[in-house]
Amino acid sequence: MNNRTMATVYVDRDSISLKTRSRNGCSPQQFIILKKELQRLEEKKYLIAKDIHSYAELRLCDAVDGVKVLEFSFTWLKDAGRDSVSGYTERIRLPYEPFRAYAAGEEETVDGTRWRLLSIPEQNRPKLEFHSRKNLKAVVENPILRHKLGKFLDQHFNWYNYERIVLTDDYLPYSFFFEGYMVQGAKTCGGVILHGEENIQTAKYGIHT
Repeated sequence: MNNRTMATVYVDRDSISLKTRSRNGCSPQQFIILKKELQRLEEKKYLIAKDIHSYAELRLCDAVDGVKVLEFSFTWLKDAGRDSVSGYTERIRLPYEPFRAYAAGEEETVDGTRWRLLSIPEQNRPKLEFHSRKNLKAVVENPILRHKLGKFLDQHFNWYNYERIVLTDDYLPYSFFFEGYMVQGAKTCGGVILHGEENIQTAKYGIHT
């Protein structure tokens, strides 16, 4: 996704359809999604949709700056004959509020039927810096917590407008206070907190801002 993708969205009465174009070419079809499925996406934040042979995973993400991002992970497939298919995968991110407004008919385009926009460019995730004296050591010495923290950090802090996250010891065991620094110089503070530390097997990390 380093080369931005052009997404074309068509709106019908009960559905929307989406087609992509990038330097690698065009998607093999328009992918149709029912509007009632988009309503379910707002509730669940995650959705798997199928159209003909192709699939799409939709994720609704909350960015730290308050901007919601809609991520599409497409598996574009077409019939290759002899009971087989061929295709490729593609991932794009779109600003959610303009997408939602257009899909709901709140925005007008020139011909009233089609809307084009560029995907949000992929950025490197911020650098994680640990300035921890004891809590990180305690986590590393416990294989279960080490796995849980590593998985949590891999799934979070995908903040494209931040350049580094500094984590220090929190007063709670196995937990951390963090400061996130944006490229523009602004800062966000919060905690990576282990909940239910009395039972390491079921304990879970959560983020608080």
